[in-house]
Amino acid sequence: MTDIKPRVFNLGLAYDDVLILPQHSEILPHEANLETYLSRNIKLKIPLLSAAMDTVTESKSAIIMARSGGIGIIHKNLTIEDHAEEIRLVKKSESGIVKDPITVAPEQTVADVQDIMKRVKFSGFPVVENGRLVGIITGRDLRFEKDPRRRVADVMTKNVVTCSRDTTAEEAEVLLHKHRIEKLPVVDSDGKTLLGMYTFKDISKAKTFPNASKDSSGRLLVGAAIGAGGDYLERAEALLSAGVDVLIVDTAHGHSQGVINAVRKIKGSFKKHDFDLIAGNIATAGAVEALAEAGADAVKVGIGPGSICTTRIVAGIGVPQFTAVLN
Repeated sequence: MTDIKPRVFNLGLAYDDVLILPQHSEILPHEANLETYLSRNIKLKIPLLSAAMDTVTESKSAIIMARSGGIGIIHKNLTIEDHAEEIRLVKKSESGIVKDPITVAPEQTVADVQDIMKRVKFSGFPVVENGRLVGIITGRDLRFEKDPRRRVADVMTKNVVTCSRDTTAEEAEVLLHKHRIEKLPVVDSDGKTLLGMYTFKDISKAKTFPNASKDSSGRLLVGAAIGAGGDYLERAEALLSAGVDVLIVDTAHGHSQGVINAVRKIKGSFKKHDFDLIAGNIATAGAVEALAEAGADAVKVGIGPGSICTTRIVAGIGVPQFTAVLN
């Protein structure tokens, strides 16, 4: 049996026990910059993320968090497919340029398009045949269409305004305004191979939420919580394929061998994906060292500090939060 050496701290402080000492400053409030790194590679405009709880964070709240400059962490009390779908909803909610737009085929029906519109909440799609753009179909094309069996090819707009891969968001906005359209497909030099799509909605959102947390493709940042056992690797793979930016190995006791092994396994198994990995929850310097050595890009500090958390009361385990962070 491993020997346990008790250690007693002289003082443990919660945030309610301390105040910041005011000092001389030459910085005006409007000059303050709250940008900070969430993890090794992910920077946020404001240092806020939402809890990975099923009563707090799914796609809707994650979108609001990212638009505001923070990030939402979607909880793990979902099936793997539903979990991945929540990530996709955030990543597709807006982007600088939609690199993989949903497309439809000329032989599909009006009913097919209407079903897709309801499911993904988009109002229009490029029409592609054999990888080449042949038209576009939007709500405007369907507004007065009464026969759901009609083919897309019969109702789509065939003379499509497009732009090249070098078109900037500002130039795309000018074209959208000039032609009074809401979607602008991006095509290759051949004028037909679809590469992506600009949307008026995405460009407008970028102006409305200038501090939004976004990835290199202009999509909103989003995180997801996973466990350290069971289907955690399968879940991680599905979330990464859906585009998640940060995974959090979210457990009650992060300084455990199972969590350390999971961190090492995740970092070693998905090197082809660009993501950061956070692990927790922990409350000691030793836990930070162990998880960092295993490959964690950040740690989640706090055992029992939440207003509704009962860990300290029930189990008598934890460290006051200010002291935990300080250590």
